[in-house]
Parts: sequence; structure tokens; C-alpha cells
Amino acid sequence: MRIISAEIIEKAIPPSLWINTMEEALLANEKEDYVTPNRMHVMVQENTLLLMPSVGPKNYATKLVSVFPGNKNLKKAIIQGIVVLNDGETGEGLALLNGSQLTAMRTAAIAVIGARYLSPENTNSLGIVGGGFQGKHIAWFASEEKPIEKIYLVDYFEEVIAEFISFIKTKKPEIEVVVCKDAQELLSKTSLVFTATSSSQPVLPNHAELLKDKCIIGVGSYKPEMREFPDALYPLVNEIWIDAEHGKQETGDLIYPQEDGLIDSTKIRLISNLIGKCKLTKGTRIYKTVGLATFDLFAAQMVYDYCKKENLGVEVEL
Repeated sequence: MRIISAEIIEKAIPPSLWINTMEEALLANEKEDYVTPNRMHVMVQENTLLLMPSVGPKNYATKLVSVFPGNKNLKKAIIQGIVVLNDGETGEGLALLNGSQLTAMRTAAIAVIGARYLSPENTNSLGIVGGGFQGKHIAWFASEEKPIEKIYLVDYFEEVIAEFISFIKTKKPEIEVVVCKDAQELLSKTSLVFTATSSSQPVLPNHAELLKDKCIIGVGSYKPEMREFPDALYPLVNEIWIDAEHGKQETGDLIYPQEDGLIDSTKIRLISNLIGKCKLTKGTRIYKTVGLATFDLFAAQMVYDYCKKENLGVEVEL
């Protein structure tokens, strides 16, 4: 089994390949030879334990994730995890990968696919609400996809802001990071906005005029009681784009508007319907990503194949 660290996962493969691979994963998920059961949630007080398997025609992968919000007080990542990649013919373990880094990279790629199909090619700025571990990876990947010159950031923790600025300076030193006092200011500066928080209340202002003609991509809300989008956003759109069907029942950003009659379930559509076909760059556009174990399988396979070829990681006998 090959053990692959977070550092290797971050540095070995460029964002463009991650994004293209996740496009393949979105399309493959609709095929019968990929089996991905619903993720299993176990709640332990405020903490969440997740089990996420996915079986493909060649190999299968299982991600074990823990979400511990209290880790921010310990200066540790909120999301911890590992991914195990197994041979589909023999069941043998092929790789053990750092799940936190793999998740950050594949989630950023999945989010940026929304920007690829729902924002203009010449978009030169973006906004990030929530500059933590996931937010800074999204900003990095989006800056590889679009000719970004400025990133507008909203976060209320000074350490997070400092780490975000340092990270972007390392990855994209030519880009200016501008810290905004709130989301209202951020929306006045840019038309491409990503939200990456664990909030239970909307993090964007409930003002239609501020939200109009924006491309808004929600990443952080992954449980029914979580939401990042305000009510005023939904009447502005004809459809909401998503990465996985189960999101309709999993995230508050899709559950609440359906229950309140703000959006009909028939207008919630898979982003895979746009891949390789068309782009929608006018009006208000919403894309909500919740993630899927199929994405982890594709990510783990891509990283493993590259590391095996380049002899990266540590090969061990279990």
C-alpha cells in the first residue's frame, strides 16, 4: 500500500487537471458501472462522523471523515479524514491518502466547475465568504481557471485572514487580496462569489438588488440545518445547479427553499447537463455543491496513478 501525504496531494498535480478530472467524475456518476451509496452520518454531540464509499469498474474507494467544529479553538483543521483506495479485482489496499487535503482539492475543483460554466471567461475578480482551509483552496483553483486579478474576502477571524493571504501569495503572488468588512461590501465589488462556511444562518444579505446578476456558488452547507443562501436569492433564478441529486435532501440551502415554495424541485438540475454543451453567463446563477464519494474515487485514483508513476509517497507492507 502506498501512503500519500497532504503535501504530495497539494503539490503533485496542477489545479487544471483536478478540475478536468472532476468533470469526468460528474459525468461518470450517471453511469451504471459506478455505485455510490448515500453517505452515512453519525452525530456525536456537535461532531459529525461520515462514511463515504464508492465502487467503480476498476477500483473502489472509501473515505472516513470527521468534522469537529471545536478544532478551530485548538488551531487544528475542522475536517479530518483518510481515503482508502482498493483494487476492484482482489480487494487489496492500494493507497492510503490524506483525506482532508484530497477533499479540499476535489471540492475546490467541483466548485470551480460551476464558475467554468456559469461565469464569463473574462471574469477578473471573485469573492470568498469564509476564508478557511476550503475557502483558500477554492480561491486558488478559481484563479487558475479565470484571469483573476483581485480576490475579495470576508472572514471574521484575523488568523484565518492572515493564513488566507499568505496562502494566495504563495500560490498566486500576482493577485491582490482585499478584505471586506462584510458580505454586502463584497457583493458590491464582484460578480463571482463563493461561500465556504459552516453557518446555520445565511451569510449573504437578504437583498435582491445586491444578489441580482451574480454567479453564486455555495460550498459550505452540508447538513439540513446549515444554510448560506438568503431567501431573496431564489426568486431571481429559473434553476439551481447542483453536483449531486442527494443534495436536495441533504443541505439546508436546497431543503428550506423547497419547503417554503421558493423553488420547485424540478428546477434543481445537475451541472453535468452543461458539461461540454453550453455555458450560462447572464442573469443570476446559483450552483450548490454537496460532494459525492464518486469524486473521492476519481481523485484518489488520479493521485495514486500519478504517485505510482513518479514514485511519490511511501510504499509499505501491512
